[in-house]
Amino acid sequence: MVDACGLLQSVAPDYGATLHAVPEGAQAVMTVKRPGGSKHTFRLALSFVAEHVSVRELPGHTMLPTFCPDRHINGDGSFCLGWGGDNPSTIADEATARRWWAAVYQFLARQAGANARGVFPGTDHGRAHGDAAVHQAKAEQAAAQLGPAFAERAADGKFVVRPDPRPGQHRLELWCGTERLARVSTRSKVLVGGRTICPCGETPERDVTACGDHSQALATFILEHHACKVADKSYLDACAAAGYACCDTLQTCGLRQAIKRKQTAALAKGKSHGRRSKYWMPPAKSKRPR
Repeated sequence: MVDACGLLQSVAPDYGATLHAVPEGAQAVMTVKRPGGSKHTFRLALSFVAEHVSVRELPGHTMLPTFCPDRHINGDGSFCLGWGGDNPSTIADEATARRWWAAVYQFLARQAGANARGVFPGTDHGRAHGDAAVHQAKAEQAAAQLGPAFAERAADGKFVVRPDPRPGQHRLELWCGTERLARVSTRSKVLVGGRTICPCGETPERDVTACGDHSQALATFILEHHACKVADKSYLDACAAAGYACCDTLQTCGLRQAIKRKQTAALAKGKSHGRRSKYWMPPAKSKRPR
């Protein structure tokens, strides 16, 4: 029976790669071609635990950052190729070996694009970080229940969820542009605020409560979308607190923003507002005789 390394080695040439076994796992060389025709060669280190394979850039080579959440490079340098059922890292046969190489090729092609443009390409590749990915998956499932048009708008980032700004309200609001679509209670986990038109796109328009299970799907989408954003921010704040540095390879970066939040909080904590105010003056000496 061929092991995972052997399966990957047997199909590697079909993906512009070569692979050979080494005592600690395997090493590979892969060349990817960008749409403009430029070619980029990456040297990779593979490690195996039974049928599971992880991959990172070979130590000593610097085509990629050692860590970047927004480029899907983990803290140990390994590549995040997928999450949950989309993770191709279990190699059981030739088909899964081909799926893995295809994922690595696509990953490296995007990395080459990020190196050139400072942007990790594709809004549909914006998988949330850490446990936030669980909430993201639940939000995507709820969006799919509300129809392909709603799911497409959700994937394109058309929706914004924010807390109800009124004092004492425990609600989240779903907005699309300047239009508020729905409100949900963070306590009861159900839609509130009167009649809500179902955003599934069916005609004629109808109240969401009269549109199958869409009322619960919409509430779930709002709650999980918000939970994803909160968890994603917490993950990045934890990375900043742990001392991870930004690689400065992207124009915008969640980790960079988290580091700035950390620095701002530290300054605010250490600031003595009274004595550092430009209006502060030392107290006058007493004129009373001693």
